Amino acid sequence: MQAHRALLETDEQGRLKELPVLPPRTRVEAIFLVLEEPPSSPTVVRRPPAELAGLQILGDVIAPAIDEPDWSVNDA
Repeated sequence: MQAHRALLETDEQGRLKELPVLPPRTRVEAIFLVLEEPPSSPTVVRRPPAELAGLQILGDVIAPAIDEPDWSVNDA
């Protein structure tokens, strides 16, 4: 058994707009999962909170807080 994915669309009456092309002389089992439509809201531009205005980052925010030799892993 092989799986083939086909995304089908329907019109206003729920009828298929196009039929998929299938292999000749085969039996096909179909399970239909109805996809939920994404909400049609306008794109929102995200901005940082006003409380963060003027915030200054001091030092390296990527470096680890504890040096590697200070880790007590495998010191049992």
